[in-house]
Order: sequence, then structure tokens, then C-alpha cells
Amino acid sequence: MNLYELKKVKKRYGSLLALDIPSLTLAEGNFYVVYGPNGAGKTTLLNLLAFLDKASEGEVLFHNSQPDIKDVTMVMQNPYLFKTTALGNVSRGLVFRSINKNKIEKMVMPVMKQLGIWEMRNREARSLSGGEKRRVAIARAMVLDTKALILDEPISHLDNIHVNLIENAISDMAGNTKKTIIMTTHDLSKAHKLTSNVIYLLNGKITDKPLWNMFRVNLTTPEKVPPVVRDGAPNGVKKAGVGQGVEIYVATDRTGSALTAIDPKDIIVSRQVIHSSALNNLRGRIVSINEINGLVDLVVDTKVFFHAFITRKSFSDLHLSVGEEIFLTFKASAVEVF
Repeated sequence: MNLYELKKVKKRYGSLLALDIPSLTLAEGNFYVVYGPNGAGKTTLLNLLAFLDKASEGEVLFHNSQPDIKDVTMVMQNPYLFKTTALGNVSRGLVFRSINKNKIEKMVMPVMKQLGIWEMRNREARSLSGGEKRRVAIARAMVLDTKALILDEPISHLDNIHVNLIENAISDMAGNTKKTIIMTTHDLSKAHKLTSNVIYLLNGKITDKPLWNMFRVNLTTPEKVPPVVRDGAPNGVKKAGVGQGVEIYVATDRTGSALTAIDPKDIIVSRQVIHSSALNNLRGRIVSINEINGLVDLVVDTKVFFHAFITRKSFSDLHLSVGEEIFLTFKASAVEVF
């Protein structure tokens, strides 16, 4: 059953069209992560789903109707806490719902322990750090019996220990309840680690393009034009700096500012440089090895970080490990331009 259904939704701020979603359904009990760069419209979408704002056009349906405000709870990136203790904050929503006081501590203790904030339960909210305040706000939302839990960048700007605490708590809730969970993140690896339901948002629109290896670039015409026909780039080729002096070739007739993305599955990994028609050859060092959807995700430092996906068999055949130097090869036509 669908919990949310968006129909021809647009959200404008003055003349700016911040969100344009013709159709979107979110199933009850599923876990979704919304991914996109800054300005993509992620927070705007969450505000509509939390019914904190209204669409300029279209409908946002909840169980095919309008929701009770108690059905949805949202945690902001910089949440507001009441002038009381950490325990008082986590308990506040339950108090508002007239839950028996004897039951409240039993309800909040497991969640606060899981998020590493039970030991600070008697501290005043004003004495907490930014990361501690966020975990208190997440716990406050998690203990409520709502149909949907919405979290705006819950793991941003936190150290790995506290990121893991939050991820584990959210994953446990997703696996053990019928609650629909929707969160945003800038970390696409984290998104795919948490769920297979990743929504890509770019310029206010949902896209089916995998937004891996995204760079804001300035597209320029190279002084020496490479053999673009062999690279499958009939419309010409441009050069783009992706940072730290690293440049790539892009098959496009566009110039100027743009966003680019490269599907990690389109990047060839090798131990020696490959001499082929592909225009992009980068040398880098493996800094991380993970598994995503049955593939091995190599994070490679070429002065900027790239993700490359290979099969388990290729990983085994190449005998790769963290710290080793490898080469990344991809065609100019593999670079998406937005």
C-alpha cells in the first residue's frame, strides 16, 4: 500500500521553481533515501512530505487523504530542543500524547541507549553539543508512534562513531517496524548502504541517472582536440577540471558551468594503464573497499575521489587491497552533463 502519492507537484519560491515532480509514490513501511547536491530540492521535498509546507501546484496525498499531524514527524538538520534535559526532550512528544509517565522511561531508554545519549539524559539541552542535540532530536522522533519518520541530513558533519550509531538505529527501525522512513544525505555510498530505495534529485526533478562521481565543472574547448570519433563522441569534446588539478574529457557540445556525473560501472579498473580509444585515464590509490548491491565499490584517490564498481570476480582476479595504486579508464561519452 502506498503511504504517499505525489501528483503533478510543483513548488515555487517567487519566480524560482524549486521542485517539479510529475509523479512519485512511496510505499508504506519502506525506507527511502533522497540524494542530490546542494540546491537539488531535497529539503523542499521533505517539508512537503512532512506537511510543513504546501505545494504551489498538484497534490501530496497521504493514505489517499490529508494526514493527521500526529502521523508524521520530521527531524531538521539543526533541530530545536526545549529548555529542559535531554530526557525531558525525548519524552516531550509522549507527554503531549498523554502517555502514562510510568511507561515513558521504559519507552525512551532503549532508543536513547542505542543512540548513545542515555548517560547524558539529565544534562540540560543548552549544554549539549550540536551532534548530541541532533541525536536527542532523532530519539525524540523515533519514540513516537507515527506512520512516517522524516530526517533531513541526520548524519552530516558527524564523526564515524556517531554516524554508525544513527545509521544502526535507523536501520533497526526500518527492519523492525512498519514505519515509512525518508531521509536525505550528501553521501551516496551511505545511501546505498542503508537501502536500495534511493531517489535521485537534481535541479528539483527526480532523475533515473545514477548521480555518482558528481562534479561542478567549467566546460572548455581543449587546445588540442582528441580523436573524439573513436571515443563515441560525435558532438565534440570538452575539457573539465574536477578539482585539485585533475581534468577529464567530456563528450558534449556545451560550454560553461555544468554538473557532471560518471556511473561507477562505466569506469574500467586496471593495474596498468590501458591504451584504448577511451580519453580518460587517471592514476590513483585505493582508500576504501565496500560492497554495494552485489558489486565491489572502490573509492580511489586521484587527488579527487572517484567511485568505481567492479564484480567480485574482477576484484578477486586483480587481488586488490587498500593502499594499492590502480588506473581508472572511462570514455568521454560516459560522462553525463546536467
